[in-house]
Amino acid sequence: MSTVSREKIDEFEYTLYESWVNWFQRDPGLYGYRRYVQQRLVEEMAVVQLVRAAIGRPELMGEPDIYHKMGWIVDWHESSVYRRFFVMSRALGLNGYKVNRQIAELMDAVINAAKGDIRQGLLLLRAALKYCHTGYRAAAYWANNRHVAQLAYLAYQREEDEVKVVDDALEYVGIARPDRAGMDLVLFNALTPIFFDFFQPPEVVDDGGPPLPVAEWERAGTLDEIRRVGKKMVIVGLWREVLVVGVDGDVVAFENWCTHERDPLHYGYLQGRQLVCLGHHATFDAKTGRVVLHPNHGEARTQPRYPVKVENGVVYVKVPW
Repeated sequence: MSTVSREKIDEFEYTLYESWVNWFQRDPGLYGYRRYVQQRLVEEMAVVQLVRAAIGRPELMGEPDIYHKMGWIVDWHESSVYRRFFVMSRALGLNGYKVNRQIAELMDAVINAAKGDIRQGLLLLRAALKYCHTGYRAAAYWANNRHVAQLAYLAYQREEDEVKVVDDALEYVGIARPDRAGMDLVLFNALTPIFFDFFQPPEVVDDGGPPLPVAEWERAGTLDEIRRVGKKMVIVGLWREVLVVGVDGDVVAFENWCTHERDPLHYGYLQGRQLVCLGHHATFDAKTGRVVLHPNHGEARTQPRYPVKVENGVVYVKVPW
């Protein structure tokens, strides 16, 4: 079996990052950002399937801590990152996303290999995570659109923790750190186009389209509705999820993602003046966002608030980009 060296994997990651930076420096316009979002969805789906392939193997079930953390990775990518980019894709006028036949076939080959060999599967997953986060890192620092940059930065923050989990899993199945060489060359050649085949010449990517619109005050519902249901999640500023809460006769708007481990707050519940996250029971003052009770592990921070106004019985929220 011909294998790939660690240096080759690192060289590809560096080239990928430089390509993303050059792409963003061309100011891709609205059409370009649509293509970027579609690429993010394809890459997220590849990561999710590779994690599922790993936890579907019996080898990791003997180590509950690693098995649990692998589940945490797939939950984060599937329910948070993928979901947010999908919301953004719909806001940009896309109806889902498309994968060309060649990439679909390569992805199938990679996933099937991961399902059959835990070591190769984890090596593929580690590389996929690194390459996926490379696109986020470039966007976080180089995208000239703040909607995309902020969402990319949020995703990029998780890279170190996720790679460490996979490294622990690799060590558990007998691949010692720090050397991660050993991925099959054929599999590597199947994996890389999923992340690198996106780039095209500037005249194809840059349509000179307008910048994405920046929303200011946006309708979140009626005052009667908010008071009746207690809380409501709305999407403003193309993709930002905001939780609008009615408490003590006032209306307050928070970022919808818990400051502990970014679980969605709209799945939680109101208990008097307290807002409880369902993920790990972090509890916030529903009027100020202050932490009333920290979660059952770790700590939460004060929940970010957004400006709210009420006009003629209608509630509006402003996201200050």
